[in-house]
Amino acid sequence: MRNILLLLILLFSFITKGQSKFETLRKQLMENKTYEYVYGFENNYAVFRTFNEKMGLIDSLGNVILKPNYKYIHNQKDLKNIFEAGIIINKNYKRGFIDLKGNIKIPFEYEDVFYLGKNLVRVSKNNKYGVINLDNKIILPIKYDNIMGSNGISFVQNNNSIDLFDAEGKQITKFQAFDIEYFQHKRSIVMLQNKNTLIIDTLGNIVLNTIKNHRFERILSQNSFLILNTLTKKKGIINSNGQYEIDCKYDEISPSNSIYIVKNNGKEGIINQKDAVLKPLIYDNVYGVFSKDSISFKNHYFASKGNLQGVINPYLEKEIIPISYKYIDPFSKHYITTNAENKGGLFSAKGENIIPEEYDFYSAAQNKIFAVKNSKKYLLTIENNNYTETEIFVDEFVKSNQYFRGFSKSNYQIFKDKNKFGVYSNKNKIAMPAEYDAVTEIYGTGEFVVKKNNKYGIVNSDNETQLELKYDSFQIIKEVVRFNIKNPKTSKFYSIKYPFEPQ
Repeated sequence: MRNILLLLILLFSFITKGQSKFETLRKQLMENKTYEYVYGFENNYAVFRTFNEKMGLIDSLGNVILKPNYKYIHNQKDLKNIFEAGIIINKNYKRGFIDLKGNIKIPFEYEDVFYLGKNLVRVSKNNKYGVINLDNKIILPIKYDNIMGSNGISFVQNNNSIDLFDAEGKQITKFQAFDIEYFQHKRSIVMLQNKNTLIIDTLGNIVLNTIKNHRFERILSQNSFLILNTLTKKKGIINSNGQYEIDCKYDEISPSNSIYIVKNNGKEGIINQKDAVLKPLIYDNVYGVFSKDSISFKNHYFASKGNLQGVINPYLEKEIIPISYKYIDPFSKHYITTNAENKGGLFSAKGENIIPEEYDFYSAAQNKIFAVKNSKKYLLTIENNNYTETEIFVDEFVKSNQYFRGFSKSNYQIFKDKNKFGVYSNKNKIAMPAEYDAVTEIYGTGEFVVKKNNKYGIVNSDNETQLELKYDSFQIIKEVVRFNIKNPKTSKFYSIKYPFEPQ
């Protein structure tokens, strides 16, 4: 919190449910050149920008709700029917808030406005900050160096010190602290000007006072805190009664569910909350396996020694997957493994070997993997911890531009046949015939940039042309593909389809 910098972040998210709903309308409005840009799909409204740099608001049918009289409008998800807006007054940029009818809720008199949540808005004038609510009532006067907020509590910085105020403007701490962290589990670490630390609750009450030669490092739960011995530089866990649950004897302690990953002398292991060793400190790195299927991978941890990786369970003696692989990645309810020879294999979540390490893997999604063995091309299908091979008769598979850690995530496989490129679907059919000079998949969307007769365009997995093949070059730039024509010099931006197809 110390020396907080004012960050003006405009989050134009292209991967939201709102955008998915408005995507067709957005494309139509932009392709028809109705507006220069349409964004900020939240609460059934979207912001549009005209070609003379004015902004307004439309509904889900494209009806204009707010005329483009503003230099800026921010449509925020947790603010319904009220919007941050900006206008020019006497050549100065001023911000305020308006409602759906254009009524001014907070006057356009501030250099900056920022919604803190819980009905509170930070406002600034002449580089000083205060807080008002959405009814334009003053909560804190504009006289502070900076203010941030969390859950209705204002973190107020002034004269190189920080204290806390509640949602009504009542001061709840008087530490004049060096730093106060955001609350976690209704607890916060306060660092005083002398660098001593203590722990408080959301009312400003001291939960655990300063301990000599120690520093509180992290809130782990409402009753457990990471603490550092500043003399030995070792870390432990202490509770709100001042009792050590784990002595300060580790270089690092990281909570993971109900256990801890610990580190000493460059080696990592796993202990429980009573400091009993579940896995000895013999690994170079240990971290949890993250997957949508939290049940299949419960208590699974990646563990590495040197450049090799495996999977362990702290409650099982035997490794789930031996520490002998270059890469291991969750794949549905399985693990794809890549050995030192870059051969791919597949294990179940219980460590049963399903696909032997005899294949070069290419694209993989759901329960399908495109693979090559002994120069033959296959579509592998995994069912009930078994797999079947379906041979595909093409000249070669082509690695995707998204190929990473031994395979790429896609329902499609680019192939080459008779020196031309096409696309095969994991539904075991040709999605695009081999008639192109080059094919590049756009992430995992099922849309492809194709090249024919030295011209680029876009074709989808149904072999339908989405963008005419008339461009000289292209570049995939985050959420769009930019196409260029050399003469006359022309650019075309093609919006990438979201969400991606299921992986």
